Amino acid sequence: MIITRTPFRLQLGGGSTDLPAYYEKYGGFIFAAAINLYMYIAVNRGPIDDLIRLKYSESEEVSNLADIKNGFIRLALQYTGIGKGVEITSTADIPGGTGLGSSGSFLVGLLNALHSAKGENVSYEQLAEEGFEIAARHLNLPDGKQDFYAAALGDFSVLEISPNGKVDFRKANITQHTREEFEKRLLLFYSGIKRSSVNILEEQQYRVREENIDAIQLKHQTKAIGRQILSAFESGDLDKYGQLLHEHWELKKKMSTNMSSLLFNNLYNRARNRGALGGKIVGAGGGGFFMVFCHDGAQDEVRKIYDEANFKEISFKIEPSGTQVILNHSPRHP
Repeated sequence: MIITRTPFRLQLGGGSTDLPAYYEKYGGFIFAAAINLYMYIAVNRGPIDDLIRLKYSESEEVSNLADIKNGFIRLALQYTGIGKGVEITSTADIPGGTGLGSSGSFLVGLLNALHSAKGENVSYEQLAEEGFEIAARHLNLPDGKQDFYAAALGDFSVLEISPNGKVDFRKANITQHTREEFEKRLLLFYSGIKRSSVNILEEQQYRVREENIDAIQLKHQTKAIGRQILSAFESGDLDKYGQLLHEHWELKKKMSTNMSSLLFNNLYNRARNRGALGGKIVGAGGGGFFMVFCHDGAQDEVRKIYDEANFKEISFKIEPSGTQVILNHSPRHP
């Protein structure tokens, strides 16, 4: 039995510049943070039979790899060369479709578990790239690189993405005091609105590939603000981060008519009047989680606004580790 634990992530800077349509021409930049909300994957290879048993949001039991409905699992098994006699179960702290990179965490955690079940010790980079290849290249999903790398690496991660797709990554240089201030002043609210990111991301990819000048300029500006956000964190100037977060959200809303809604906009405007410096929908947009960064001392006033709208606050901490095996038990069968 192998069990992996893989963190979810918050986008902090660079937005959707990790999409191939953009980075293949201009290069991408991402600054993200892993948090202590997790995807758990269990892989067991029992001695009884050669069936493949799957338990995720649905259940499957098949004899042949090709019959698996879940494309993520089918391709992950193909990548790792496991074709029979395996049971896979997943569970998570949050549902999918909420903007915290659940698909990336699922794939990275699954690949980590499958490689570990074979006794293979693979790099974080390999796990991230395999996850991206499965989602973007084989399943043709409009995914970028950040979710897979953030899930694999953990902590505050910085990605520089070359036009050829090569990712140079590092951990951001952030003091413990700044980490603690960020955790104290950033509020994370779940709206209860689940949505698919596919349509929003496909729209952005299409506009960039069609060389829509406005869409490309928005991405350029988003990347520039992302670099400023990283600088604010590494210099410990979180008030500056809050201001830049507001600028980022104003740009992000221009990327798609489905990015926000009257509800989100009204709540955010009220929060700004009560001490919020900046905020945004986490992920592609449309629903899921909304994050708000506050002047220190204004948190309770901002909480009241979202509580009245029945948004649920989710507490979090920065997770310093990426995907990891938390159980590796291989009993000997007679």
